Amino acid sequence: MTNLSKEDLRALRVMVVEDDQSTRQLLRKFMEHLLFDDVTERENGEAALKDLTRRHYDLIVTDLEMQPMNGWDFLHHIRHDQNVTNPYVPVILVTQHANRETVLRARDDGASAFVAKPVDFKNLQRTIMTVLSETRPFVKADDYVGPDRRRQDKLPKDGKYQRSDDYKW
Repeated sequence: MTNLSKEDLRALRVMVVEDDQSTRQLLRKFMEHLLFDDVTERENGEAALKDLTRRHYDLIVTDLEMQPMNGWDFLHHIRHDQNVTNPYVPVILVTQHANRETVLRARDDGASAFVAKPVDFKNLQRTIMTVLSETRPFVKADDYVGPDRRRQDKLPKDGKYQRSDDYKW
């Protein structure tokens, strides 16, 4: 499933950002079950952002709907705030509103992955291990900051990018 060893996982710093205390604690226990030793919990994006300006994290799992700073604003700060120690940190967004628009916005706002609530922990585990072991190049452009959204396994062999709007009928 991953090329990361147990020692690799133990060495990583993880942050769980979730306003619901029981869900936050459940996510923390799950992270510890995956062998992460250093797991920080925060109840909203504002509290989490303070930590991100002081400490390097290797993975963030965050809810979208929180107050006073929601997951969208939190993600924007991670990717654009010059005071964040690791703007390239993989961010997995978790929400109960897993419609097409939300998934596309998450992708376009620079999220590394997206997981729907209620959380299927096997799916979350696969997502975490994929994000950590199959890192993507980071892109900084005028209208996008985040991991390269192009899937390398979907690129044509001749190097030309073929998207639906590339075709002329």
